[in-house]
Amino acid sequence: MPSIQAQVMNRIATFALKGFKGSGAGFVRRFRMVTAASNLLAPVPKGLKHIKGGLGGVPGEWLIPVNPKGALLYIHGGAFVAGHPPMYRPFCGALANALGFRVFMVDYRLAPENPFPVPLEDCVAAFEAMVADTPAGEPIFVAGDSAGGNLSLAVLQHAVKNKLPAHGGLLISPATDMRRLAPSIQGNDKTDSMLSAHILEHAANLYLCGHDPADERASPLLGNLKGLPPLMLTASESECLLDDSVLLRDAIEKIGGSVNLLTRPGMPHIWPTMNLAVPEAKEDLLKIIRFFAPLVKSV
Repeated sequence: MPSIQAQVMNRIATFALKGFKGSGAGFVRRFRMVTAASNLLAPVPKGLKHIKGGLGGVPGEWLIPVNPKGALLYIHGGAFVAGHPPMYRPFCGALANALGFRVFMVDYRLAPENPFPVPLEDCVAAFEAMVADTPAGEPIFVAGDSAGGNLSLAVLQHAVKNKLPAHGGLLISPATDMRRLAPSIQGNDKTDSMLSAHILEHAANLYLCGHDPADERASPLLGNLKGLPPLMLTASESECLLDDSVLLRDAIEKIGGSVNLLTRPGMPHIWPTMNLAVPEAKEDLLKIIRFFAPLVKSV
């Protein structure tokens, strides 16, 4: 059974987001209001230098430990229409401190004002600049949650295609297929505490603005999965996007790639990022750290 804290987060998510049934414009307002409020609850962890700056012409925030030995690009979620780096300071800061990564949390432009492919172009620009700025021999990683998981996978595919270094990736409840055909979208519509089929439809429509959802840059599950670095995926067994991770894992395993999927029942969407409040997130943060640690040593 989920912890009391996880149950509380489920209730908060249901109250704040799950019940939304309105228009696309109302959806944008609601998500932006909720994520702005979340920023107030996300302090910078001790031991890190916090710098608001840019990378590749894209704004964002740096979290830098003493004597960094690698770099991580973090791409936030928010259904492509909301979200900001401050929300992820506790989670990204924990990774920075534990693994010695310089973490850049990219503040990419949001839909619907900046629809596909603008958010992806911003993330690619930041990644390419990170590659250019990282000393030879240091590992480079990409991570993201939800919509940011979609963008992270697309960035890693860009890296493979263009022979750019990328040594591992973390995708937290990623939305990998914008066609929204996965059975869990409808099957978990009632058990997902945060998202719904209705909300995911709004997110896809506002991001794509009429673009073909089968474009592999928008739906990286449909893109080339060969040559990807080791990936760790996480997904709640109760969430609508569960099968986006399951199908990605199955596809990578089929071609002999390295992938690990961590699931838990009854967890809220993107629960590993809730490491300040949810015991399961604290436990799984250690699993994420154990995933990254040997990849750092292998470079």
